[in-house]
Amino acid sequence: MTDAARSARVMRTLARVVTAMAAVEGVICLYVLGFGGVRVDAGPLRISAGTWRHPFMQAIVLALLAAWLYWRDAVRQGEWDVVPRLVRRLASRGVATIGAEPLLWTGVVVATMAAVIVCDLVAAKAFVVGSVEGAWAYPYVREIPTHTVAVVLIVGASIAAAVRWLTAPQGARDEWDVAITWIAIATGCQALLRSLAPFSFDQIMVSDGANSFYTVTQQYGAENVLTRFAELRGNWPMHANSNMPGKLLLLYALELVSNDPTLLSWLLLAVSNLGGLLLYLLVRDLFGDRQIALYALVLYLFVPAKLFFLPLMNTVTPVVTLACLLLFERWLQRTSLGYGIAAAVSLYMLVFFEPVPLVIGALVALILARALVWGGIPVKTLMTQSLFIIAAFLGMIALVWRLFDFNLADAFRRVAADAAAFNALENRPYGLWVWRNLVDFGFGVGICQVVLFWFAAADGLRWRADALLNRPIVLFSAALVAMLLALDLTGVNRGEVMRLWIFLACLFQVPTAYVCVRVRNRAAFAIVLMLTIVQAALATATIGFVVP
Repeated sequence: MTDAARSARVMRTLARVVTAMAAVEGVICLYVLGFGGVRVDAGPLRISAGTWRHPFMQAIVLALLAAWLYWRDAVRQGEWDVVPRLVRRLASRGVATIGAEPLLWTGVVVATMAAVIVCDLVAAKAFVVGSVEGAWAYPYVREIPTHTVAVVLIVGASIAAAVRWLTAPQGARDEWDVAITWIAIATGCQALLRSLAPFSFDQIMVSDGANSFYTVTQQYGAENVLTRFAELRGNWPMHANSNMPGKLLLLYALELVSNDPTLLSWLLLAVSNLGGLLLYLLVRDLFGDRQIALYALVLYLFVPAKLFFLPLMNTVTPVVTLACLLLFERWLQRTSLGYGIAAAVSLYMLVFFEPVPLVIGALVALILARALVWGGIPVKTLMTQSLFIIAAFLGMIALVWRLFDFNLADAFRRVAADAAAFNALENRPYGLWVWRNLVDFGFGVGICQVVLFWFAAADGLRWRADALLNRPIVLFSAALVAMLLALDLTGVNRGEVMRLWIFLACLFQVPTAYVCVRVRNRAAFAIVLMLTIVQAALATATIGFVVP
């Protein structure tokens, strides 16, 4: 072998070694970013890092050095090595993919960067959830557990396999097989992620401070709770006292299966996950796209706020909300009186369970406006059926009042008055929480989802002004903004909105699903989903969202 050939071989080998070193630094950077630090001792060799910035900079320097060495190697040998050829091939594919939807891919990149930064702040315990000045904050209660890495890797591998193999459903039968399989996989992943929490399901379920509904169901019968609601609620602990009786009645129903706190928690989780199917149907109806509907379902199952607060009753609120919304949407889309009557009954159940989601009326109003503009429902039919729907709603109020002596309007008035008094008593100022609520809510929605919402709305607005009302993403985004502003500006909820607005956080997953489908690349969806899981894992493991 000549000296020139030997020198060329040394150059190529050195380039590959430097590439491997850059890859190792990149892995260390990601590990530290997700889990706060790393230290590995192997005899005399020690690899350690307390911050992601040092390995990140070293990875950049090594990558640049490797690029220079590959260039020198190509000059000497007249061809590029296999590594730069592979990088070039992947880059060319990436450029072609990004070029098809540059705006939305920009959103994916920005969302990724934002999520990485926030995850780093959470790992460093530098991200404040809540407000000390506003008299409500969620504390960091411990360091990141050692098994967090294993949990994230197992969940990540399961999700990656599901994203790869559970593709877009093609038919009516196939879509339900895919949806139910996703729910089954997600339930196992949720169990793993919740294992990171400082407190167990049964500790939370039996706690008066965290979840007093179970205590009330053990002390009072269901009929007494309903017939003597106004009289008895003053004797109940905080959460049962400040809510409508629907949550208690749901727990009574589940206790027909089992009275064990742990099993009840899992039943609540199962009921909460069923909301994903309702969101699937709603999105499929509005967008006419099964893939967007499937992605929305999957994102629903991993909403950070929902994972943070399992097994509290607030995680079931999206089910009742989506059922009501879906029935109203189908009434307006199909002009079916049967759906209209069912929607009226569901509206009663929504107020009976939790009145805050009544803001979904903004989306119903926009769907109605679109139906009227595009001739989807004749005005005469609308007026006639509306009378029947109002009558059905009032009939439900009268029927329950007659059978159980429960006055829905009076109960609603009492709960609303207590909520307003609570803010004054706890010294939660409107001016502070009107903006801090938005920060906390965004964290509960997911950092990627908050960023991609704006890019999804911008993508919809690129169309002609006269076609905007017929663009589902524009209609949906406008409704989300209206609902969020209505909740925030009224000031009823000051603090704790990650828990109280979980139903809205679930709806905010839809624009992200839209973006991930529009970019026509499953990698974007996988990235968003994995970053959401990492954010949820880090916060669940370290922050005391539910303290018994």
